[in-house]
Amino acid sequence: MLFLGLWKLIDAYEPVPVSLDNSKEIQELVDEVSFGKVQVNWREVAAVLQVKYSMDTVTTSQIQRTAKHFIERDNGEYTLKTMKSVMDDLHFTKEEIDKANNAITALNEQKSDHSSQRAFINKMKDGAMANYERYGILPSITIAQAVLESNWGNSGLTKEYNNLFGIKGHNWDGATANLETKENYDDQITSDFRVYGSLEDSIKDHGQFLVENKRYEKNGLFDGETYQEQAKALEDAGYSTATDENGEKIYSSMLINIIKTYELQVIDSEAELNLNA
Repeated sequence: MLFLGLWKLIDAYEPVPVSLDNSKEIQELVDEVSFGKVQVNWREVAAVLQVKYSMDTVTTSQIQRTAKHFIERDNGEYTLKTMKSVMDDLHFTKEEIDKANNAITALNEQKSDHSSQRAFINKMKDGAMANYERYGILPSITIAQAVLESNWGNSGLTKEYNNLFGIKGHNWDGATANLETKENYDDQITSDFRVYGSLEDSIKDHGQFLVENKRYEKNGLFDGETYQEQAKALEDAGYSTATDENGEKIYSSMLINIIKTYELQVIDSEAELNLNA
């Protein structure tokens, strides 16, 4: 039996979020169910769980089974179902629908903040979602790469040249800037980097860069349905040669850690539903 305690009720319509640590357990299970298929929004799963089960006694299998309700397969293709569709399938009453909607609203409010990190994420969101529509790069990946490569927009390359992703000047007709960069744990080199007119141009070029460089397709980037798969494909394709002190590649784990910490996979679910609307 898995104790999660994500939500408790003061009354039928006032869900109160509790225990951030326990909410992470639901995230992990939902991401496991999503892997290789389509990214499910763990917050919506939690809202449905609150109505269906006692959160003090909900089990791993109940969480996984609920997450699977959000995934539909048709002709070999996986698509994401809306929370409304799932509630209809589960024959929720009006009162149960109200409870679930209140729960998701409360959880979304709990996860919103006014930090500089959240402001940067929100600044990247529209461009990242547009890149998903154009090129198939998950928004969580675009945003996490921007966070990592630009140090939350604070790098000199970003501030002075609008280059969010550290894309170098190879096969580029535009302006470049020659700067030092740290490639590995203790390795410093000098390289030319692309210069952009705006951050929006940088985001768009990021997607185009990944499409035009066939090594990313070869390593399965565009076949990846979830952030874990796309992060690993980027590492395998050599987007970054970053290693730790033991020489182990760490780029994908760094991206995944950012995505999990800031729950960027929720944006992937939003983008998927928008794409199929």
